Amino acid sequence: MLTKLANLSEKITVSHPMIDQWLASRRQLLVAYYQLVGLTPQKNSSETCDEVALDTFCQRLVDYLSSGHFKHYQQIEMLLASQAQQRLLALLYPQLEESTHTLLALYDTYLEPAIANGEIPELRNVISEVGMHLESLFDLEDQMLLSTELVGSQESPSSVNSASRLNNRPDNALSADALDS
Repeated sequence: MLTKLANLSEKITVSHPMIDQWLASRRQLLVAYYQLVGLTPQKNSSETCDEVALDTFCQRLVDYLSSGHFKHYQQIEMLLASQAQQRLLALLYPQLEESTHTLLALYDTYLEPAIANGEIPELRNVISEVGMHLESLFDLEDQMLLSTELVGSQESPSSVNSASRLNNRPDNALSADALDS
C-alpha cells in the first residue's frame, strides 16, 4: 500500500495543499498500520497488545476516514471539471461511502473495545480485515484522484464508459479491476 501511495504521488503533476495533506495523512495511517501489524503477530494469545500502537492506529484511522468523508471527497468534486469526471465520481462515491462505513463499523465493533481489553487473537483477524478494506478504499480514492486535472495520467472517456456499463449490471457491483480496463 505504501508503494501504491508513492506511485500515486509521482503521478500528481500539480501541488495542491488539500491533496498533499490528504496523501500525507494516508501515509501516516499506513505507517501506524504497519507498526501495529508488525507488533501484533509476534505476541501470543495471553499477551496484551501494544496499546500505544493500537491507539495511534485507531486515532489515525478515524481521522483519515472522517476527513475523506466530510472534507476531501467534496473538495475533489470541485476539482472535477468535465462531465465524464463527474460521472466517474458518481459511480465511485457510493463505493467510497460503503467502504468508509465498513471500516468505521470494524473500528466500533472490534478495534475500539480492543484498546480497553487487548484481545490479541481476535484483534489479529480484525486488523487483517481492516487492511484489506483500507486497500480497497485507497484504490477507489486513487481512481477519484486520477480523474482530476492534477495528475499526468487522466482517466480516458472509455474508462468512464466502461464504468457506466458496469453500473448497469444486475448486481450494480463495480470492481476496481473493471475500472482499470
